[in-house]
Amino acid sequence: MNFELTTEQLMVKDMARKFAEREILPLLSKYERDEVICFEIIPKLASAGLLGLRIPTKYGGAGMDPMTSIIVSEELGWASVSLPSLGLNPPNLPGAIILESGSEEQKQKYLPPMCRGELIIAMAITEANAGSDVSGILTTAELDGDHWVINGTKNFISGGQVADTVLVLARTDKSKGPRGFSIIAVDKGTPGFASADLKGKLGFRSTPLATLAFTDCRVPRENLIGEEGRGLRQGLAGVNIARLELAAAWIGMSQSCLDSCVKYAKERYQFGKPIASFQLVQGTIAEMATQIDAARWFVYYVADLVSRNVPHIQRQVAEAKLLSTELAVHVTAEAVKLHGAYGLMDEFPIEHHYRDVLAGTIAGGTSNVLKVAIARDLLGKEATSG
Repeated sequence: MNFELTTEQLMVKDMARKFAEREILPLLSKYERDEVICFEIIPKLASAGLLGLRIPTKYGGAGMDPMTSIIVSEELGWASVSLPSLGLNPPNLPGAIILESGSEEQKQKYLPPMCRGELIIAMAITEANAGSDVSGILTTAELDGDHWVINGTKNFISGGQVADTVLVLARTDKSKGPRGFSIIAVDKGTPGFASADLKGKLGFRSTPLATLAFTDCRVPRENLIGEEGRGLRQGLAGVNIARLELAAAWIGMSQSCLDSCVKYAKERYQFGKPIASFQLVQGTIAEMATQIDAARWFVYYVADLVSRNVPHIQRQVAEAKLLSTELAVHVTAEAVKLHGAYGLMDEFPIEHHYRDVLAGTIAGGTSNVLKVAIARDLLGKEATSG
């Protein structure tokens, strides 16, 4: 494996960092303090060519390879993992599912406007009793002539109340178990489809979360994405892509905290000298840097595996996400403590990161679920109690 980034990748990295500094950082306080949805970042991302990173250019995307796309995710995450997510999440999960499983007509309908920032697509999987255990999904979709009739409720759906289209994972055949799930596109304004905002979030304040309700919601039969009964497989394939993007973004978050600590340690004086001269401060910063570098290169390694189409790397993807998000929890906490009272103020970027960081240990598969998946792959055994 070549650990050197190409000239093109270095240029993209620099462009993404400059975008983060110029377009994301100035917006944070405006949208975070009042939990206001940041719509204005979407056309900015589109103009910079940062929507649909992995979507092929024939469908309006950037057509980036996995390594280049995670470099972009890392640099944007350096500024904020939450503020640009309304523009970045649709291509990562629902966009990937449509690209992988949708018909050519569906690809042409959804992907180009999504990559132009004109269409927001949400993915609706989670329910009250079905988060990590997607097999517990109760939402149903039954064929009635030329229409699917959907009934059920989805919770904690990113962008659900503002999305133009929602991809709904529902049971289409209860008798087939895990092969009885399908993904169906539901457009905004369809009778029987309603949404409600979820307010009061710890983090991700500028990213909308919603509860979605479907009551005898009728959608055309052709809104089925891919084949009937393959919804779980399609969803899991998209999740693997999203997990790697999350891993990279949380590396960027950790790097931002390290950068802030280095700057603050040089400027903050106590007892007549900068705290950068204190051994405990130096030790904290040295540990941060070492752990971040190690995690970054592991994420890059997994991205390289994806780029080379190496099969059966679900465990490595899970490891990358687990390592980077749990590391970010530790790094952000240490950064807040190093900054003291200033670390609690939103004029410093670490306060924003500290509120957002736990979402990474939940979204895209909780840390405990990832541990179970990793151990199952290594041991060949399902976890049991006792």
